Amino acid sequence: MTIHPDDLRTHLVRIVLASAEGDLTEETLASAGWSLPEVSYSSLAYIRMIDAVENELGVYLDPEEESERFETIDSLVDLVGHHLRESADA
Repeated sequence: MTIHPDDLRTHLVRIVLASAEGDLTEETLASAGWSLPEVSYSSLAYIRMIDAVENELGVYLDPEEESERFETIDSLVDLVGHHLRESADA
């Protein structure tokens, strides 16, 4: 699957917001520098987000190995983009 980085970012922001189940807005996230810990993103929201990324984008995320890369939208875009490129090369 090939997704332009801007489209991937938009898609991941949508997933992050949906995973928060109404407890987070894009404006709040942007004002926090796109940092999930800064907006007190819950552990349950992280689980929902990982599940949605895996289901919608076909990318396996390992919360034990890659958790530090789930902290900001930018690091999440880099991580998911990396996995998408790897699967495209396979």
